[in-house]
Amino acid sequence: MNVYSLLDILFVPVYLFIILFAARIYQAKRIIDHPEYRYLFPGLIAKIVGGVGLALVYTLYYPGGDTLQYYWDSLAFQKLIFVDFKSFWHVFTKKAEISNFYYFNDETGYPAYCRDPKAWFVVKISLFIVGFSMQSYLITTILCSTLSFIGIWKMYRVFAQEFPEIQKQMAISFLFVPSVFFWGSGLLKDTFTLAALGFFVSGVYNTFISNKSVIKGAFTMILSGFVIVSIKPYILVGLVPSLILWMIFKFIQKIEIPTLRSISFPLLLLAGIVFGYAFLQIMGDSLQEYKLDSFLDKAAVNQKDLKSDYHKGNSFDIGEFDPSVQGISSKFFIATFSAIYRPMIFEVNNVVMFLASIENLLILILTFRVLWYIRFFRFFKYIKSHHLLMFSFSFAILFAFFIGLSTSNFGALVRYKIPCIPFYIASLYIIRHLHEKYLEEQNAMKVQLYEGGV
Repeated sequence: MNVYSLLDILFVPVYLFIILFAARIYQAKRIIDHPEYRYLFPGLIAKIVGGVGLALVYTLYYPGGDTLQYYWDSLAFQKLIFVDFKSFWHVFTKKAEISNFYYFNDETGYPAYCRDPKAWFVVKISLFIVGFSMQSYLITTILCSTLSFIGIWKMYRVFAQEFPEIQKQMAISFLFVPSVFFWGSGLLKDTFTLAALGFFVSGVYNTFISNKSVIKGAFTMILSGFVIVSIKPYILVGLVPSLILWMIFKFIQKIEIPTLRSISFPLLLLAGIVFGYAFLQIMGDSLQEYKLDSFLDKAAVNQKDLKSDYHKGNSFDIGEFDPSVQGISSKFFIATFSAIYRPMIFEVNNVVMFLASIENLLILILTFRVLWYIRFFRFFKYIKSHHLLMFSFSFAILFAFFIGLSTSNFGALVRYKIPCIPFYIASLYIIRHLHEKYLEEQNAMKVQLYEGGV
C-alpha cells in the first residue's frame, strides 16, 4: 500500500521550514557563548536526511518493514479514538495482550503489535507523533528524527563540554556517523531508545558530575530510563556497569592522597559490582529475556540456530559456547570485534550491507591509526585518566560484546549496535587527543630543560 499522497507534497516543506527555521534561530542565540552549537544545524539536517532516507528505503527498496507497521498500528489507534473512545482508552492504558486485538474492527484496521509489550509501547508513543503529523508517514519520520536529535544533541554536548578542544571530533562521533543517523532516525525502536540514551547520559552528567540542574537531571534520568526499559531493556546490561565505573572513577579522581586512592579503588569497584548485579536482578521482571541467566541461554541458542539452512547468506558465526561465565568469556574478542567491525566488505550481499561495511572499514582504520599513533602502551592509562572516557569506552565495549554474543544476523546487527558506535568512535578521538596533550607536555619539558641548561 502506498503511504505517500498529495499531503506530503503540500505539507512536508512547511514542516521542514518550521523545524529548520526554529533550529537556526536557537543556534544563533546560543552559539555566542557555546561554540559547540555551530554543529547543531548541520547535525539536525543529517538526522532528517537519515530519517527520510530510511523511509524511502523501507517504502521503495524493501517490501515494508517494522517502521511501516508502527505507522499502521498508530493509525488504527487514532481511528479507534473517533469510533469508540472508551475502547481506545481501555486499550491505551492496558498491557500488551491478545485481547487488545478485539477492540479494533474493519473500520479502524487491526494492529499487529498488540501482543508485543516493547513494540506496543512504541506504537503508543508514535500515536501522538502521527497525530501531530496529520497522519503523514513522511512527516512522522521527520518529527521522529527531530525529537531523536534532541536526545543525541544533549549527549554530544556532555562530551563537547568535557573536551572543548575536540568538539569537531565529538560532533563527528555523535552527529555524523551514517549508520547512527540512518537507523536511529526513522519510526523505529532504535530511534526512541537512542534518544532516551542521550537524555539519560545528559541527566546523569547534570545530576552527578556537573551538579547543574540536579532536579531536572534526575527527572530526565527517570523518564528516559523508563523509555529504555520499556523498549530495549538489554541496553541496561551494558549501561549499568559502565555507569558504576563512571561514578567510581569520578569519586576516586577527587581523592588527593595517592595511597588512599589506591586502597579505595578495589573496594569501590567490588561494591559497584555487587550493586550492579543486585540492580540487574531486581530489574529482572522488566529485563525479561535479558536477565543475566536468560540472556546467556538465549545467546547460546542463537549461535546454534544460525547453523540452520534458512540463515545462510546473511548470518555470521562466532562459534558455539556454553551459557556460562567461562563460556562467554572465551568469545569476548570475536563477539566484540564482530559487533563493531562487521559486516566486512567481503561478507555482504546487498547494497545496504555494503554501505555498512564501508563504515565499518573506516572505523577499523581509525582504530589502527589511533593505536599506532599512541604506540598502544599508554592506551589503558589514558582510559583511566578521565571519568567520562572510562564510561564511554566501557559502555561501547560491553554493549558491543553483548550484541556480538547474542546476534547472528548482519541485518539485525547493523541496527542493534548503533548505541555503542558513537561512544566507541568518541573514545578513540579522546585517546588521541590525550596523547597529543601528553606529547605537548613532554616537548614543553624538554624546552624548559634545554633553556635551563643554556
